[in-house]
Amino acid sequence: MKDKLKILHVVPTLKKDGAEVQLASIINEIKNIHFDIFTFDMYRKGDSVEKSLEKYSIYTDKFFGLFSLYKLVKREKYDIVHSHLPKSDFYVGVIKIFNKNFKHVISVHAKYGTRTGENKLKYFFTNFFWRKILNQSSGVIAISDSINKWLTKHINLEEGNVSTIHYGIKINDRNTKINNQNVIGMAARMLPWKGWDKVLEVGSFLKESGINFKIKLAGSDDIGYLKDLNNMIIKYELEENVEVFPHFSDINKFFHEIDLFLFLSESEGFGLVALEAVESNVAVICSNISPLNEFILDINGSLVDRNDTQTIAELIGNYFKNEQKILKSVQIGQKTHVVKNFSLKKSAESIEKFYISTNNN
Repeated sequence: MKDKLKILHVVPTLKKDGAEVQLASIINEIKNIHFDIFTFDMYRKGDSVEKSLEKYSIYTDKFFGLFSLYKLVKREKYDIVHSHLPKSDFYVGVIKIFNKNFKHVISVHAKYGTRTGENKLKYFFTNFFWRKILNQSSGVIAISDSINKWLTKHINLEEGNVSTIHYGIKINDRNTKINNQNVIGMAARMLPWKGWDKVLEVGSFLKESGINFKIKLAGSDDIGYLKDLNNMIIKYELEENVEVFPHFSDINKFFHEIDLFLFLSESEGFGLVALEAVESNVAVICSNISPLNEFILDINGSLVDRNDTQTIAELIGNYFKNEQKILKSVQIGQKTHVVKNFSLKKSAESIEKFYISTNNN
């Protein structure tokens, strides 16, 4: 009898995005399970989570991925194969047709096909097959209540086959946040639905109000959206106020340099970066949407209508008054809530229990 469960995680790439960062954090937190990783792309050309996975066996094949993955699963006799993101779900789903000797678990990290700029026609067809793979799996993990509801109501999954397990964040000992003189930050992939345009609109209203401020923007430009953002910066005459970085490999340094994290996204699977900001002692103003409102506490109006950018600018102006007194109270309240309810330890315990239950059923 094996002492430990043997689980393979399958991800399309090791690019440092929310799903990959959380995967690395979770498996490093769980000590009683043997984990391996399979990816189709190590992503060594950019910012990768490979270093965070140094103590695990990582298998990869960019050109014959399906065949290599099939051989790996057959050879290693995994108890569970856990896929992340649709490409991996499809590949493991196909392998499951020919190999019934493992249990397939799927994590759903976003409402695929519902976001601005996504190919709706593509997802209309692919979601038909994806739904079948989800329903035939041994269990589905939704990373938020919002995704859980979407899966059961719009993708038509059986409610009993979907469990919500939120992302978690490692709670570090941190010094009191230093005032950076009204610096607003935003970090995410540069995609249309992330709310970059709304952040710049807020900046234009802050400038009209005569408020002294800076905005730091950081993110990878996967589809050439940075060109549009640069045009907006010129349009709103914010060249002296806005600084753009290709990405921040050290996100802690980024949070250290800002006073407020402004996240006006249209849609999120979870919004891990907002959770990271709160843990880093940075107050967050964000869209009042699920799942962000599942973990960002609404204090002094910090959950907002993303389209009402003028009101958001007025709110920020109030936060910056009186030596940032309101801002500091928001930061303390949000951090207390996250520490209590969204620690990495708590998330890892939930995932481990899910694995054990799934394997025993």
